[in-house]
Amino acid sequence: MLATLTSADALTWMSILVKALTYATTLVAAGSVLVACALRRLDAEMRRSLARIAVVSALAAAALSLLRFPVRASFLMGGSLDGALDPAILGMVADGPLGTSVTLRLIGLALILAILFPWRRAQWVAAAGAMVVAASFAFRGHALDEPRVLLGLLITVHILGLAFWIGAFAPLAQASARGEADIAGPLAQEFGAKALWVVGALVAAGALTLLLFGAATPTALATPYGQAFAVKLALFAGVLSLAALNKMYLTRALLAATPGAGSRLRRSIGIEAALVGAILLTTAAVTTVTSPPGLSEQAILSGERQDAMAACHPTRCYHPNQTDRSGRYDT
Repeated sequence: MLATLTSADALTWMSILVKALTYATTLVAAGSVLVACALRRLDAEMRRSLARIAVVSALAAAALSLLRFPVRASFLMGGSLDGALDPAILGMVADGPLGTSVTLRLIGLALILAILFPWRRAQWVAAAGAMVVAASFAFRGHALDEPRVLLGLLITVHILGLAFWIGAFAPLAQASARGEADIAGPLAQEFGAKALWVVGALVAAGALTLLLFGAATPTALATPYGQAFAVKLALFAGVLSLAALNKMYLTRALLAATPGAGSRLRRSIGIEAALVGAILLTTAAVTTVTSPPGLSEQAILSGERQDAMAACHPTRCYHPNQTDRSGRYDT
């Protein structure tokens, strides 16, 4: 995969960047809501901060999700600017799997905005939005293969778990910065207890998804997808290692009001966030330039070339059984 990326053109890199930023902002928006609902140790200031983060991230995610339409249209037309601005091509993209996924995501992001309202049930409306946002990832790309329902469920669970993890970064860092042991320690302790279940769900969903894709074999490591997945696994292992250290040492230090514990936790969270960012960038890259070894051709066509069925342009015609000039899939 590295060779493919080093020879990639500007459009491929733009697609990767837009996709990675879409992932990040979407997960932060959904995760901020999930954390606000799940952690009881949050105080009023932290909840207000989470609400602001959720809203700003939701608006950014909506804009980036819409930006994927012209990027995808340009992709279909071989990287031309005319393709990105062609109403007919944009309409086809909107009618395809990407359009379905983005439409569902926009609905979820709109529901997340309810967290701004002071109503008691507004938070649960926002939580429902987070669920819809997570489900939107199951309507395109790899999730279109069979068994589609099971894959969709696994991907949704995976997204919810990752979102919750990412959403906790801000309040944990905020609490540790304030230096209040009676808040930071119990909050880190509560997150650590609930994160155990999240890690279990992430590992189980990821492992089963990998098996369904046929990528959990030694021979899969010879494929670009398998190699990229190994990189993601190593990065995730780094995140889990830091989380374990936080739970075993830093949380105890926070509870005991040990000097410097807050600053050490913030540094650890910063490293975790960087690792998660690398995971999202790797995911965006691998889903742009390759596909799982066990993914059927039907799913590839459904997810990536269905947009181009009968897509004819005055100067060129894109056929669904052809790859573009770089061979990428852009799932």
